[in-house]
Amino acid sequence: MIYVDNKLSQFIKTDDSYKDILSRYTRTDGMLAIALYISLLLVYYLMGLLVVHKQIYLGIPVNLLSIAVCIALVLIRGQKPDSIGFTLKNIGKSILAGAVSGIVFTFFMNILPNILAGNKLIPAGQALYNIFYYFIVISLSEEVIFRGYIQTRIYGLIKRDIPAVITVGFLFYLMHLPFQITVNGMQISLINMGIIVALHCVMNFLYRRYNSLAAPAVFHGILDWGGNLLI
Repeated sequence: MIYVDNKLSQFIKTDDSYKDILSRYTRTDGMLAIALYISLLLVYYLMGLLVVHKQIYLGIPVNLLSIAVCIALVLIRGQKPDSIGFTLKNIGKSILAGAVSGIVFTFFMNILPNILAGNKLIPAGQALYNIFYYFIVISLSEEVIFRGYIQTRIYGLIKRDIPAVITVGFLFYLMHLPFQITVNGMQISLINMGIIVALHCVMNFLYRRYNSLAAPAVFHGILDWGGNLLI
């Protein structure tokens, strides 16, 4: 029993370098994270208006630019790339953890329900393009922004773990609303909110386990790609 407890504690243990980095953030870092978030809300709302009125979708350039903005903020503050998860440390373990957990979650959340509903696979060409779209444009950008930048810098304002993680989980959910409400008329759903906040907690755990973007980015990419594999 003691051996099992030790193995479990090692599995859920946060990487020491992650803890060390968090301790360095100040109120300025926290305010910059909030400013970035508010800016994104406005940009995504404007993106939605462009889609509705001009049928122009700027998701790819906007999301890729968001990665560049986060990197620029890191450099301006004199911080290192590993402070947003860009590191080769434990890269193999991180990718494996993201892949295994992503496959398991995707099968039960997306693949199995779609199979039971009688949905069919999308065309192969679309599936291949979706690898780029969901792994790079969506997953990588959102992981850099939320797990890499905002979640870590929020500790400059919120020092306690659980409130910090839950707060950013709600911010992650709310980030999707300006575009989706504008384009699809989507309404706030407590069920969707709970799912997205829970997924944020999972992805944040994967991030801090190895202090690496690899695990949550792979997990997130598999989840989104698998969720759009059958229609």
